[in-house]
Amino acid sequence: MKLKRVFLLLLFSSLYTFHLFSQGEIDDEKKIFFRNEKSWALFVNTNGFGGNYRNGTRINSFRKFIWEIDMNYVKHTKEIKISNSTTQLNQFVYGKVNFAWDIRGGVGFQRELYRKIDKTGVAIRYFYDAGPDLLLLKPIYYEVVVGDNIEDQKFDYNLSQYIVGRSSFFKGFDEISVAPGVYLKGGLSFEYSKHDNRLQALEIGAVASVYLNEFQIIWDQKTRYLFSLYISFRWGKIISGGRMEGVDLNQEY
Repeated sequence: MKLKRVFLLLLFSSLYTFHLFSQGEIDDEKKIFFRNEKSWALFVNTNGFGGNYRNGTRINSFRKFIWEIDMNYVKHTKEIKISNSTTQLNQFVYGKVNFAWDIRGGVGFQRELYRKIDKTGVAIRYFYDAGPDLLLLKPIYYEVVVGDNIEDQKFDYNLSQYIVGRSSFFKGFDEISVAPGVYLKGGLSFEYSKHDNRLQALEIGAVASVYLNEFQIIWDQKTRYLFSLYISFRWGKIISGGRMEGVDLNQEY
C-alpha cells in the first residue's frame, strides 16, 4: 500500500511540474466550449491491464454525462511465473486455477476543474461512474505426469502433481463461469492535446468491484472483491460541439 501511495505522489508531482513548464505558447485556435466526444483508452493497473471506450455528452460547458465500457485481464497480486526444471520454455503460475476477465459498463459524470488556456497547457477534469460488472472465469489445465503419460488436469493442492507446464489456453472454454457484480470508478484526467478538436489525455484513478459470489484466481485465495489503481492513455475526438460564437451542435470535427 505504501508503494501505491508513493507511485501516486510521484505521478501527481510530475504532472504538476509538466503543467508549469508547458505554459506559454499562445493558442489562436477557436475554442470548442460545448463538446460531445468519444474516446478510447489503454490502461495498466495494480492487478492487470485492459482497454476502455467512453462517450461524453455535454450538460453545460463544464460538465458531461458519460457512459463507458471496460474490459480488462485480471491478475492476482501473488502470481509468480515458474518453470519446470526440465521444460524451461513452458512457464506457469503455480496454484493458479482460473483466468479472469472483467467486463464493466456504467454511467456517470465528468467535470472540468481547470480549462486549458495555452496550446501546450493541460486541462484537468475529474470523473466518476458506476454500473454492472461481470467477471468471467475460465479454468486452467496443466500438463501433469501420470505414470508414463502426461495428462491434462486442473490444479489440486491435495494431490501430489508433477506439473510439466500449462495445457493449451483453449482447454476449459466450455467451463467458463460468470460472477455478476457492480463497480464504482473515479479519477482525474489531464488533457494535453494541442488541437481542440482532438483528445489526448493521461488518466489516473481507482476502481472497486463487489460480486455476488466468491471466486478464485489462486487456489487458496477466495474473495468477492476487487480493488485496483490504474493509469491510462486516452485518445479520441470531438464528434459534435459549438464555439462561443455561432454555436453549432451538429458540426462534425
